[in-house]
Amino acid sequence: MGKAAPKVTEARTKEGRKQVRKKLGSLKSLTVQPVTKARYQDSLDKFYAYLRRESLQLPKRREALDALVGDYIEYLWSEGEGRSMGSNLLAGLQDLDPHLKGHLPSSWRLMKTWSANELPNRAPPLTESVLRAMVGWSIFHQHFSFALSLLVGFYTLLRTGELLELQAWNIHMTSSTQPAVISLGLTKSGKRQGAAESVTLTERSVLKLLWYWKQNVPSHTFRTAKPHIWRQLFSDCLAGLQLQTWGFRPYSLRRGGATSLFVKVGSLDRVLLLGRWTAVKTAKIYLNAGLAMLADLKIPPQSLRPFHTVFHNYMLGPPQLEPSLPRKRRAGGRGNMKSGKQKVKK
Repeated sequence: MGKAAPKVTEARTKEGRKQVRKKLGSLKSLTVQPVTKARYQDSLDKFYAYLRRESLQLPKRREALDALVGDYIEYLWSEGEGRSMGSNLLAGLQDLDPHLKGHLPSSWRLMKTWSANELPNRAPPLTESVLRAMVGWSIFHQHFSFALSLLVGFYTLLRTGELLELQAWNIHMTSSTQPAVISLGLTKSGKRQGAAESVTLTERSVLKLLWYWKQNVPSHTFRTAKPHIWRQLFSDCLAGLQLQTWGFRPYSLRRGGATSLFVKVGSLDRVLLLGRWTAVKTAKIYLNAGLAMLADLKIPPQSLRPFHTVFHNYMLGPPQLEPSLPRKRRAGGRGNMKSGKQKVKK
C-alpha cells in the first residue's frame, strides 16, 4: 500500500519550484492520497468483477449508472460485506469521473440508509484499569518499551499509526517533570488544514519514564518496535490477561484515553484539543459511543489485580529499559528493541 505524498515547502525560484513539483507529480495525481487511491481501486476492481460475473456492462450515460451501482450496493448488503466497500466504490467512481458527482443520488441514499441501520464495529475503549493491567503484564515480561508505548498512546490520544511512527526526536522535553510536546507533523487532520500538529503529555508518572527513555536512546529510535511486532505484543498481552473476548484493538488506546479524559475533567474542549477533532458533532458521537461501551464492560477485577500490583510497584521504582537498548534507525527501516522474557513462576 502506498505512502502519503511528501509535503515540501515552496521553492524560492521558478526553476526550483519546477524541480520540486516534478518530484511531487501532477496535481491530478495529488488530489487523493496513494493509500486512499488503493482502497478506491480495490473496490472498483471488485465492482468490475461483479459486472463480469453477471454479464453486465457499464452504461454509456451517467444517469443510467445510478441504478446499476445501487443494485451492486444491495448485493454487498445481502452478502454481509463491510459498509466501507460501498462508500469506497462511490468515492472511487467520482474520483475517476468528477462529473459523476450529483448523478448517483439513489446509490448515496442507499449508503445513508445502510449507515442508519448498521452500527459500525468500533474498537471498545480501554479503561484505565485494563491499561494498568496491560502495562503490568508487559513489565512482568520485561517488555518495558511496549509498556511505555501503551501509556503514551493512552494519555496523548494518538492514533495507532502516529504512535507507531513516533521517534525520539519528535518528543521535546526539558525535564522529567515538565510537560512533553510531541510533534506529529502533517497528520490525518493536519493535512486538511495544511498545518503540522502536536500533542502535549502531562501525566507525571509517564513523563518520568519517557524522559528516561529519551535520554538513553539515539534520536532516530522509534518509540515502538516494528508495527507487526508491536501489534503481536498487543494481542499476546490481551491473551495473557484473558481479555480476547472484549474485542480490544490498538485503536482502543485512543478511544479509552479520550473517554477517560472526558470523565475526569468533564470538558469537551479539553478532549477536542488533545484529540485534534475539528468537528464538535463528530467528537460528541465518538465520546457518547465510548461511554455507552464502558457501561457494558464488566471485566472481573480479580483477573486484573495481580498485574495492577506489578504496575504500581514499577511506577514507584526507577525506570528501566529492555536488556538490549533499541538500535538506531537504519536507512529505510525502523529501530528495534529486543526484549527478554521472564519465566512465570507457577
